[in-house]
Amino acid sequence: MKILFIDDEQKVLDGLKRSLRSKRHEWDMKFESDPTRALEDIGHNDYDFIITDLRMPGLTGAQLLQKVIEVSPHSTRIVLSGDAELDRVAKTVGNAHQFIAKPCELNEIHWAAH
Repeated sequence: MKILFIDDEQKVLDGLKRSLRSKRHEWDMKFESDPTRALEDIGHNDYDFIITDLRMPGLTGAQLLQKVIEVSPHSTRIVLSGDAELDRVAKTVGNAHQFIAKPCELNEIHWAAH
């Protein structure tokens, strides 16, 4: 299973890496802090799951997911965000298969990626 995590906060990505270390032999995971580079990567690689934050500078999570639908429609799209603004979340719901609120339990990510 190939998973791409996208979040502009490196500390969040580092925490995910540590938390998911036990899955490193089962999951092929990549962690990207730049959504534009992530989109380029998605165009060249076949990801089963794309897990992104919503609030990022430049290319937002919602914009990223819209482009992922075009570039990699088979990928499962998951939002992992602490964004509590309902209008922003509502705009993204149609582009995401699932929404997980930060902070979350590790088992929520395990469950979502199965």
